[in-house]
Amino acid sequence: MMGIKLRYWLIGIVIISAAVTSGAKYQLNPYNTASDTFRGRVLGFEIFRIPSGSMQPTLVPGDNIFVSTRIYNEQEPQINDVIIFLYPKNKEVNYVKRLIGLGGDTVRIENFNVYVNDKIINQTYLDNNFVQRPFSRYMQEITIPEDKLFVLGDNRDNSNDGRFFGLVDRADVIGKAKMIILGEPKRIGQKL
Repeated sequence: MMGIKLRYWLIGIVIISAAVTSGAKYQLNPYNTASDTFRGRVLGFEIFRIPSGSMQPTLVPGDNIFVSTRIYNEQEPQINDVIIFLYPKNKEVNYVKRLIGLGGDTVRIENFNVYVNDKIINQTYLDNNFVQRPFSRYMQEITIPEDKLFVLGDNRDNSNDGRFFGLVDRADVIGKAKMIILGEPKRIGQKL
């Protein structure tokens, strides 16, 4: 009888210790993510459903994506990463766009080509049918301040992105989209 009570006490202590440790890890935010969920801050990932066509053809409405919230704790963001971040005009809303420029970079669009530090970036993910309007053709050069990011949607003609809402704070990045985990069968498992 005494052994059973002791076992329950030990199990209770382990559960309480795990809860306290998880709570502390959540508060410490070891991955430095803008995520406000236990999954994002403690487990290192998020799952998001794509609501609009602003990232077509890379992501389509209804795709569910796996997002690493820990990756930028291990490596620096790279141009052409697909990132999830807090929308600068309403931080209650999560946005997904392609990272085009980092702090210190100069970015411009000229004849549909995106130049970062005077070099054309490779944009094999673009579908020319989604890049035809004049505001997708040209953008005056901007210099991105430190701790800021410039983002664009892959569906340039129909994307509310950095051309319209401005720069994203580096601290507002939730993570990097890694793959499509649910959507049309032929798209499941597609790496981003």
